[in-house]
Amino acid sequence: MVIGAAPICVECRHSRFNSDDEGLTCDAFPDGIPDAIIFGDADHTKPYKGDNGIQFEPIEEPDTAD
Repeated sequence: MVIGAAPICVECRHSRFNSDDEGLTCDAFPDGIPDAIIFGDADHTKPYKGDNGIQFEPIEEPDTAD
């Protein structure tokens, strides 16, 4: 079975991963992330229709340098 690459959403600071039945949501798409973005058919580092002006931004890793 081939699963494929994880959606860009899992590394985005705007993602909202929760355990309820809403599916994948984020600040840009509070009612559900479009399949085109989830499956990588659309580049959400650029504006996408209905994204409320919010695009992919990587989750910032905490600075571990002392």
